[in-house]
Amino acid sequence: TADDRHWVNFTLDQLEQRLDPERFQRVHRSAIVNLDHAKSLHPGFAGTYHLRLDDEARSEVPVSRARAKDLRARLGA
Repeated sequence: TADDRHWVNFTLDQLEQRLDPERFQRVHRSAIVNLDHAKSLHPGFAGTYHLRLDDEARSEVPVSRARAKDLRARLGA
């Protein structure tokens, strides 16, 4: 969340299994995003990308090379 931190006792893999795959996608080993809030995708270094979100802070989430192709296809980028 943008303003709060939540501590949980399960892994991102377990969280990913609980979330709706139509709305959420794992984009990095350390990040799952709600695609409803994806604003733009920007190329980074060595095949990586950064996903900008539509929150007030204009947060950027790293996107790994391995997950970039699928994310680009889902976003139509």
